Amino acid sequence: MHHLLTLWSRPKRWQNMQKLYQNSKNIALKHCLLAIFLIYPLSSAATTPQAVQQLDALVQQWLALEQQQLQIQQDGQQRKQSLQQGISLLQAEQKQLQQVLERNNKQNNAVDEKRNELLAQQQQLEQQQQQGTKKIAALLQQVQVMQPQLPPPLQQLWQQELDSLSDSADSSIKLQRALFLLGKLAEFQQRLSLDDMTLTTAEGQQVRVRQLYLGASQAWFSSADGSYTGIGFPASTGWTWQFDNSIDSAPILSAIAILEKRAQAELISLPIQLSGETSAPTSAAEQEKTP
Repeated sequence: MHHLLTLWSRPKRWQNMQKLYQNSKNIALKHCLLAIFLIYPLSSAATTPQAVQQLDALVQQWLALEQQQLQIQQDGQQRKQSLQQGISLLQAEQKQLQQVLERNNKQNNAVDEKRNELLAQQQQLEQQQQQGTKKIAALLQQVQVMQPQLPPPLQQLWQQELDSLSDSADSSIKLQRALFLLGKLAEFQQRLSLDDMTLTTAEGQQVRVRQLYLGASQAWFSSADGSYTGIGFPASTGWTWQFDNSIDSAPILSAIAILEKRAQAELISLPIQLSGETSAPTSAAEQEKTP
């Protein structure tokens, strides 16, 4: 015990060993130092300068090893903290990326749904357009079939409009033209109309006559002197003019005069054509109420 106390109180070369023993966390190193403190002073060679130098060198080696170990532990701790921070940053970034991907997926899904909806609407519009095109073509064909059975003034108007309509015209233009023609027919159907033209008798004689139309399904005509009279009506072969001298020309000429504002309005009786046969006289409406 005396030798150990003496060793602890010796000069500076032992202070390093004392400091190393106190600060070291290595249990094995402490045991080795303690053994040196206990055994070395008992040796007779401990007092030689060479032995002292060897002991100093050994202590310095132990001290360097301990410092290296502490440095390694500190470096490892720092690397661990850096790795943990890097991992935390990577996890946070991964979370953000995952959120971005989820938002993008939702947006992509919304875009896909909208695109599919628009495609469905487009297909529906295309189908409707095809159906509309077929209906417009059927309507225009019906108009063309109706044209020969119309009164001559309407026939001429319809023929001009149809001739100016190209086969390659857009469906909307064809529809507008068909509606225009049907509108003209509706207007003609709702009024009394006047016209004049030259007709040819059965004997081949050409006669200039005035014509009175009641809508688009009935007409009467008379020459200016009343010597030629007749009726007009739509037939299966088209609009037909029929001479009939049994029809009194006076009511026809009177009705024409009333429409031309050359006479006072009065009730006029004119025969109505039914199925190609002349019926009994039928009273017409007051002419002054018609345009």
